[in-house]
Amino acid sequence: MILQKVLLSENTDGLYSHSSGLIKYENDNSVILGKDAEWSTKAYLNAFSVGKWCTYCDLQKITLHLCLEGNFMVQVYYVYIDHHKKQRRKKIAGGCVEAVEGDEIRYDIPMQRQGVVYFSLRALTDGAACRGAYFDGEAAAERDIILALNICTYKREAFLMRNLELLRNSFLENEDSILHGHLQVFITDNGSTLPIDALQNDDVHICHNPNVGGAGGFARGLIEIDKIKREKNITHVIFMDDDVEILTEGLIRTYTMLRCMKPQYQSDFIAGAMLRLEKRSIQHENGAAWNSGRCRFVNRGLDLQKFSNVVWNEVEQERDYAAWWYCCVPIAAVRKDNLPIPVFIHEDDVEYSLRNAKNIISMNGIAVRHPVMDNRRVSSNEYYNLRNMLIVNAKYCPDFGKKQLAKTMAVRLLMALLRYRYKDMELIYQAMVDFCKGPEWLMRVDAAAYHQKIIQMGYKMTDVSEKLKHCKYIKCSNLSERNSVKEIFRWAVRKKKLQGLLWQMITLNGWILPPAKETKAFTMGVHPIDLYRTGRIVLYDDTSMQGIEVRRSFRQIFAFLSFYIRSLMLICTKYDSSKADYRAEWASLHDIKYWRSVYDQE
Repeated sequence: MILQKVLLSENTDGLYSHSSGLIKYENDNSVILGKDAEWSTKAYLNAFSVGKWCTYCDLQKITLHLCLEGNFMVQVYYVYIDHHKKQRRKKIAGGCVEAVEGDEIRYDIPMQRQGVVYFSLRALTDGAACRGAYFDGEAAAERDIILALNICTYKREAFLMRNLELLRNSFLENEDSILHGHLQVFITDNGSTLPIDALQNDDVHICHNPNVGGAGGFARGLIEIDKIKREKNITHVIFMDDDVEILTEGLIRTYTMLRCMKPQYQSDFIAGAMLRLEKRSIQHENGAAWNSGRCRFVNRGLDLQKFSNVVWNEVEQERDYAAWWYCCVPIAAVRKDNLPIPVFIHEDDVEYSLRNAKNIISMNGIAVRHPVMDNRRVSSNEYYNLRNMLIVNAKYCPDFGKKQLAKTMAVRLLMALLRYRYKDMELIYQAMVDFCKGPEWLMRVDAAAYHQKIIQMGYKMTDVSEKLKHCKYIKCSNLSERNSVKEIFRWAVRKKKLQGLLWQMITLNGWILPPAKETKAFTMGVHPIDLYRTGRIVLYDDTSMQGIEVRRSFRQIFAFLSFYIRSLMLICTKYDSSKADYRAEWASLHDIKYWRSVYDQE
């Protein structure tokens, strides 16, 4: 069984290989080296995750196969983290090779419980070539695997059609692919704009759906998969966003891993990492821990061009949820009584993992690329992030009590006030109100219509390009509301701004001082520390140049106090009973009976 092919593609983003000297690529299947040039798989997509393969798969032997032409110095290395958390490297195979066209060189790879393996080729003659390379494994047993992609879309035809074309060319219509005949695609169209007759066939299934958000779209996909899972012999479902850039190698590695997975891991989820679309070597997230809503994102911001980071990325860390840009679940989880909860958007993937995932597996190379809007802070998200966090915590974090919620409300409302985003304060309070209405309200409300109401309550993003021409640009500090007071003071000491920070605190961030006259421009995620003595500001997203203009208002301090006092009253009188109601009615939230009423199905 081929566990992993080495990708012989040009190293456009630093994730395929490292090289020096004269290197030429041919048709993505050969690497030609000039004399003394060196090429290695010391990179994110081509290093072999030997620790993960040996831990999770029932393998008895692993062999590296190299198809070479010419004279080479071959070196095979094993890199791992020792008990002192230091990276260690040792040579495990290699030597001088004289190969004629078609010669295949083999090296046995020792079984390991952690770490990665890579090889390097140094050409001893001009024009030496690597015509192919792969890692092969002998498995004790192999399972027949059929994957079903569960994709939810809403009026994103360009993204959807691009990905569907890629899937067709790579797998569905490519008889040479290992995944040919082992992949089904289910697309739930919440906008009902896709042409079903033109797109649907034996491998692609299109379903028009009401606009019930991501939760309702993915739930409908699971319902459709459940109908024909036995007919198609589906064994696993992969949740996937419609606007990702699919790394086809990630799908192949997922499929191969599942084929030879040890019985004790066959109920585990496989999480795909998210790599940033605009900063292609930067990892945005590789699974996460919920932590009562203060999420810990595994290896966020890791630059995977650095091989030391590739090795660290393989170290096992706590994960209790996998986001739905790429999340593989066993078909046993796909049942009529085990669907996503109706939260419209945000935290539906968190809850589904907390309910179903015993363990979450990750592996280098199993990933997608996705746009990351660092500086696009949509008002409606303030509502959903809080309301849905409280819903999830009601079931899975019962110790998240009144004091913690009072602190959370204070921080969120205060951050909105100090950013001059006063409409967001009302949305945050509304999230608290709606949670306290209990599960009956959640199942009764028209989610799509209510979503439009939430949007209307918030700020409308507009093109601010012209306004920005007349603003003073300010570089932000990269602090966020997640930073504790201790962390902010450490930041001030490190930046030699402690005296200024203390003065800002004394003057209430400059609110008791006259504001600066000029309009200043900040990216959307600005921390209030950066807004000292500002009067009028433009908050913008530097990718789309969309943003809002806001100004300081003393009257809003009284609005803040009003919202917070009313929040405390709700916390004292209704929070505990609402938590109890959610726990009592939890099974009803993810049962098909509810979703059928939403879809108006029989």
